[in-house]
Amino acid sequence: MKTTSITIAALLASAVEVAFAAPSSCNADDCLKAVRHLPGRSGGSRAFCAKYLASTGAPIPTKLPRNVADHCKDQHNAVAPLRVSSACGCIAQATHTPTLPARAPTPTGNTTAPTGKANAHACAQISASWAQQKKKKIDVPVVPAALAYECLNTVPLGKDEAIKLVDAIEPYLEWQSDAAFKKNPPKDYAYPGFDMFANLAQVKSNLQAGKYASEYEFQIDLYKQVWAPGQDGHFVFYPDLLSKVFKFKRQSLPLVSISEDGTSLPQIKLQREVVADAKTAQVITKINGVDAAQYLEDTVNAASLLQDADGAYNTMFWSKANAAAADPTANSGFGTFVAGGRSAVFYHGPTTSLTFANGTTVVLDNLADVVGDMAGVTDGPSMYKQFCTSKPVAPGPASPARSSSLTGYPAPEISTQDGTVTGYYLKGQGLDDVAVIVISSFAPSSTVEFQAVIMDFLSECKDAGKKKLVVDFQNNGGGALMLGYDFFRQLFPKTVQEGNSRWKLSKSHLETARVVSDMVKNIDPMSDGDSDLIELSETWLNFRHDMNITNNNFLAFTDKFSPHTLKGTDYSALMRFNLSDPIATNNPVHGVGIDITGYGSLTEQPQYFQPEDIIVLYDGSCSSTCTSAGEFLRHQGGVKSIAMGGRPKPGLMQGIGGVKGFQSLTFDDVHTFTSLAAQNTKDEKALAELSRFTTLPMQRSTASSLNVRDLILRDNIDDGTPAQFIYEASDCRLFWTAPMISDVTEVWKAAANAAFNGAKCAYGGIAGSKPGRRSEASPKARGLMRPARLSETVDKTVVKHDRLWEARHMQVAIP
Repeated sequence: MKTTSITIAALLASAVEVAFAAPSSCNADDCLKAVRHLPGRSGGSRAFCAKYLASTGAPIPTKLPRNVADHCKDQHNAVAPLRVSSACGCIAQATHTPTLPARAPTPTGNTTAPTGKANAHACAQISASWAQQKKKKIDVPVVPAALAYECLNTVPLGKDEAIKLVDAIEPYLEWQSDAAFKKNPPKDYAYPGFDMFANLAQVKSNLQAGKYASEYEFQIDLYKQVWAPGQDGHFVFYPDLLSKVFKFKRQSLPLVSISEDGTSLPQIKLQREVVADAKTAQVITKINGVDAAQYLEDTVNAASLLQDADGAYNTMFWSKANAAAADPTANSGFGTFVAGGRSAVFYHGPTTSLTFANGTTVVLDNLADVVGDMAGVTDGPSMYKQFCTSKPVAPGPASPARSSSLTGYPAPEISTQDGTVTGYYLKGQGLDDVAVIVISSFAPSSTVEFQAVIMDFLSECKDAGKKKLVVDFQNNGGGALMLGYDFFRQLFPKTVQEGNSRWKLSKSHLETARVVSDMVKNIDPMSDGDSDLIELSETWLNFRHDMNITNNNFLAFTDKFSPHTLKGTDYSALMRFNLSDPIATNNPVHGVGIDITGYGSLTEQPQYFQPEDIIVLYDGSCSSTCTSAGEFLRHQGGVKSIAMGGRPKPGLMQGIGGVKGFQSLTFDDVHTFTSLAAQNTKDEKALAELSRFTTLPMQRSTASSLNVRDLILRDNIDDGTPAQFIYEASDCRLFWTAPMISDVTEVWKAAANAAFNGAKCAYGGIAGSKPGRRSEASPKARGLMRPARLSETVDKTVVKHDRLWEARHMQVAIP
């Protein structure tokens, strides 16, 4: 076996990260050729590489030989140090063969102390490196993962404070709507059940018994026992020491999962190699000595924001949709194998080894981003004082403004200013009458523009003679729930959606609803001047708000909040949104600033496409608001769907793989509502219940959220099973192929051909798809001047909203 050890000590010293690594076999790419041909033949190249690879603790050489600098660049045309290191690793093979780690690191996060003598100075070393890198204006310093892990294990356990934290978390868990179903899920659910309350109690018992040797051991066990098993994009709690200081990751060497021919099961390769030459790109057979696909599946299943195993597996890889939606200042577009995702709190060992089909193994040092302020940290106790003492989390920098075009996508026919909606026309045999609308998010900067761009595009599709529509929901994590409703109604303006939902009636929830309903009993939202009370009156806590499943009002508190018991748990009555309520819809302060299509001023909108002429494209990541839109399209619209990728196993897969819960609340939201209720009641029993909610969990975490409302599909009204636990396979499954890695239109064409032109799916199929279909677009005759677009005339002013508005309207899966 050939083994290449890619040394990145110099890379780490300057905290510069690169997007490329060595080829799996030492094929002579331009960079390697440049290094090989340094003056002095092999002697010159070996001398250079010996100096370059031995520069531990020193900055990366700022002056490379010109030929090397010219030919060892990344996709941004900047010098890629890892390419230089990998080329040197190939040259060094003639005289040196490093060995693989004796034991493959566990993919699920090791919580035991490092073997051998603990490094008591690890935190001080990181603090010094952090300060040095900050002086060099490096935004996010990087250190070796092993050093970060050693530092974490020196942080002493704050036992009393830990017990207080566990006690403070418990009342919030009582608002998690599907806790009983997480404990006892249906037999066909992908993940094992777990009892979050019993597990939390066990963590407290372990604390009391002195079973944790460090703060890190306690927090990692809390995360692994209570939160990670949830597989729920709305259900998360990131404890402070796990998330305020480090984020574990791998080198920026993204993977892809592609099929050789579109029908054979996909294989794992390096994205860079596939882009360079798909025919010679080597298959990765093992990761850390374990079957590669199994390793990735085990890793992501340890903690994922998706409820579907195939969708979760997809998140490990680079894809056009992931890269387009990613923060350009981060590496999240590379997939969670690199960026970590919800497993970024887990230590995956000091290195990662990749073994290729040709026998070559590459060993890469694992890394940790230093996201916390390490000033003044000298050891474990000072780490605890800095990060674990109930300090509120400072708000992070604002996300960079999004472009109107998606990175790596073709120029759109139309787009919102932030790229959340983009429209395209396909070209080619059988495709000239096919349009594509990409909804990358339901969280636009302007809801008014979002709606208008969709209206414009659908209208222009008709004018351009487009008869078929691909709806691309890849990597859509949710957003404003009303926009999911509106998108469905724009496609089906006369079809009334369902959207049945319910709440778990914990004692504190019921008391809060009782107080709020009384507080707003005399409020007229159309005329009252108290904005806060209007906002409260528009929440589900007011029994007068929402409608029952026959689309009528609730007439009394007991109509909405009398308990309906399932699995020993009390739930509210099923309810739906009242989309005729102008305060909740077109009001710019309390609503989303638009009439929902089919209501108010938009009752006479045309339908441009029939159900059989629409296909929904998923990659398994559709979550939250995207779930609601997708369920409406499937159940009320009768639209078929295609799911991309998945595990290398035969059979169909779900397209909607993300959280199917209907509403999330942060711990802050719950605390706001319960505190408000406590301030407005004198009932002693109610006060005793509501006073259990404190701000401690928010002070000891960087994110804390719950799924508080279940979506109940029509077929489950009687048995009450939440949609989260219902498996719904897409009609067709396709695999990514090499051309799709570079060209997203290849994905759309494959979907369109399978949906409309009789092309075969890898599994399943679309009824009515016709081989040899003619697709000549017949555009409506019109003048040279394009009519003014609605989206060009609407007010795109961004409206700032408060926390109550966010709690009511925004439903987004938390990474």
